Amino acid sequence: MVFLLRLILAIMDFNNTDNSQVITQAFAKGMAKLNSPNVVSFNNSSKLQPFGRVLNKELANVNNFNFQRKNARNFMPISPSRVLPHPEVFIPNQNVSKPPASSLAEQYKVYKEDQLMSNPGGDSFFLSKASGVIDNGYDHSRITKRVGKDLADAGNNLLNAVKDLGIGAKFRYVDKNGNVNEGRKVGLAGTVVNFVKDVASGLSFGIYTPEGEAKPQGAGRVKHLFKKVLKDAVIGDIVKGIPRSAINIGEDVMFAGLNAVEVIPDATIGNFKAGRKATTAIFDNTQVAMDFITDVLPGGEASGRARSFKLAKGLKGLPIINNITTPEKKEDDKEWRYVRNTSFRKVLETIPSLIPISSI
Repeated sequence: MVFLLRLILAIMDFNNTDNSQVITQAFAKGMAKLNSPNVVSFNNSSKLQPFGRVLNKELANVNNFNFQRKNARNFMPISPSRVLPHPEVFIPNQNVSKPPASSLAEQYKVYKEDQLMSNPGGDSFFLSKASGVIDNGYDHSRITKRVGKDLADAGNNLLNAVKDLGIGAKFRYVDKNGNVNEGRKVGLAGTVVNFVKDVASGLSFGIYTPEGEAKPQGAGRVKHLFKKVLKDAVIGDIVKGIPRSAINIGEDVMFAGLNAVEVIPDATIGNFKAGRKATTAIFDNTQVAMDFITDVLPGGEASGRARSFKLAKGLKGLPIINNITTPEKKEDDKEWRYVRNTSFRKVLETIPSLIPISSI
């Protein structure tokens, strides 16, 4: 630096003595600014500004390969969450929205409850009671109670067969609010009565309407004619209604026989705790399986749900697809009014519905 200064001075002195004095003064001012305490220098950490201190601290020992590395303070997590070596990778909480291990078992439990509430027979189900329809604390240790319930269920199922020949038998179901309510099936005679009412309402262009239905107005009367005669009377009452009523009657007789047979194990091995548990499990699950078979038959309730369609939904409204894509929380559809909508039920009922009706 000194040599360079002398060289410049010598040259300038050779040309003009006044210029050398100007340059010397400018150079001195520049050096004074460089040595000013307000200038940040990475070689003097005592004179760093706040931002400079942060940077300098992060870069300390950067060339020392034996120095133990630490996480950069600028990239430390705000909360003590799990952080991988790559800051751009985000690991969410693995417990969020994780389905429980018993999800399938819980869905089967819901399915089983709905099935056993549709007909008498479940050992812990009392459909004729105003409250406490499901009583898991019922005392099955006494033979009179066990056999008495079997005979009562058999008698109630035979009585339901008679009712299903008429206006229809009552049943229980769980509504969307989780409350146990009472419903009534449409009996064979009730189906015939509905057919007559629907035809009369259609042919009268809505002048007569069944109770609870709104009267059509203006041009809607023509639409009402085709809807009531074709959709409600022919398809709803004849094509769907009569087979379903016949299936209900067959169910009642079949379950009455199952309940009567249950008397034998309840009167014998039912005197032991293990025997009672085995009898309950076998006969309750057998009733659920038999109810499933009748439901998926053409005209059965499950068959009607799986093959239902809604043109307003487009492709999603086609049979089978409409049933599968119906949200589980949407239970206001008439197909799902009396049973709880679960993935287990939809898959279970859809598989048999893929079989062509002609091959059944």
